Amino acid sequence: MELGYAFFLLLSYVILVLLGIFVYEHWETWRKRRQPIQIPMMTDQEKSRRLNELLMPAGFAYDSRLDIFYSRMDSWQRKFGYGRIYDEAAAPLNMIIDCEPIYFEYENKKWLIEFWKGQYGITTGGEVGVYYLPKRARMEEALTPELVYRTVEDEDMLRMQAVLWKNGRQLYYRRGYHWWLTGFVLGEYSRPEELEMDIELTFPNIPMRDAFLQGLHRAGYENRELNVQGTVVWIHFSGPHTRQPMTRTRLISAVKQMENKRNCRLYRKVTKDYDNACDKMLVLQRRAPGLYKKWEQMGRSRFLNGDD
Repeated sequence: MELGYAFFLLLSYVILVLLGIFVYEHWETWRKRRQPIQIPMMTDQEKSRRLNELLMPAGFAYDSRLDIFYSRMDSWQRKFGYGRIYDEAAAPLNMIIDCEPIYFEYENKKWLIEFWKGQYGITTGGEVGVYYLPKRARMEEALTPELVYRTVEDEDMLRMQAVLWKNGRQLYYRRGYHWWLTGFVLGEYSRPEELEMDIELTFPNIPMRDAFLQGLHRAGYENRELNVQGTVVWIHFSGPHTRQPMTRTRLISAVKQMENKRNCRLYRKVTKDYDNACDKMLVLQRRAPGLYKKWEQMGRSRFLNGDD
């Protein structure tokens, strides 16, 4: 009896010691995370410049006025073009987005103008891209999933405008000549159905405008969703009319959105004491390096060949 009691006391002591070590180690980790991280003293312009230097390898830039990230004109993604196969890869890579490809023919070329909106990992965003096939091909061939369209050259870029709304609240407004007009709000969690995008495209002439309108009607758009004036076409993109990627299943969407929501909540918690994006990125890099890496690879996972 006495031997058993002594063993019980020894076991209790060992457990208490191990528990104390565990609490101490985690207390130290928690205390260090709670301590304010010293941010280098810089002007807002210097912070913005530093952040853009960090973003350049990813093909993105930061707009301090709108507090959004956007794709650069000279981003590395330009050389990879776009195709249906990329949309199929989106959902497994935590991009739960509505995809709307519009195909049309003009001047012996097959064109693809595509819209996207939804949740891109730890960002909410939208995109408009312009692509083409350089050789004459039958339309059924142009729609094959494996086919990748080329990004348009500078002379074929369009003047575009996009306004992204979430439940009636404007998230951003962007415009300009581009081949891939985008905007991403870091730390914002959204379901695709909460988002709407108003898109304006200015075509070089009436024949190309009409060809694009035919593509819109083939995709299922009705006149009430469009507005046309001269060579300018306005589109209200609320929900996709075209068939969505096979990988965008309810199960995959639910699982990935749970992860996206958790990561957005973690981002806001880690960076809540800081105001500008540069400070938040520096803090995120120190306190949540795994989450920082997800943000850093925001654009890379958008393209299957991005790691080449």
